Amino acid sequence: MKKLLSMVILSLFMVSTFAQKQQRKQLKPDLSPEQIAEVQTKEMTLQLELNEKQQKQILEINKKMAIERKQQMAEHRALRKKGEKPSNEELVKRKSVRLDKQIAHQQEMKKILNKKQFETWKESRKLKVQKMKKRRGKKKMYKQSKVKQKN
Repeated sequence: MKKLLSMVILSLFMVSTFAQKQQRKQLKPDLSPEQIAEVQTKEMTLQLELNEKQQKQILEINKKMAIERKQQMAEHRALRKKGEKPSNEELVKRKSVRLDKQIAHQQEMKKILNKKQFETWKESRKLKVQKMKKRRGKKKMYKQSKVKQKN
């Protein structure tokens, strides 16, 4: 009886977890690169108190980056659908290119923002990276537990 009850509770938990994940996917809108750039720029305007000139310059940078990100995501999805995995050299090359872009972006931002704004921007970037790593860690743990359950 206890086993049956625990199995029912466990299955209800799994169904509710699955339903929540489906809801999250549906809530995430598919925005165009221009829309993404506009939202990012507005958030930065609120956070950093940007003037109009800065807003225009940052909007252009954000548009360019959003377009590049969309293209990269499409390429990565296509490779995943084919079942291809990148080689180690390709991974190193991708990481190097990504870091070069980050350095260039940081230099552009340094030219546009004043010292206080730039420091605030850098700090917010650090926090976003930490938050993303934390979220990725949870995903990895979830995937590992799924693999263990299959075996």
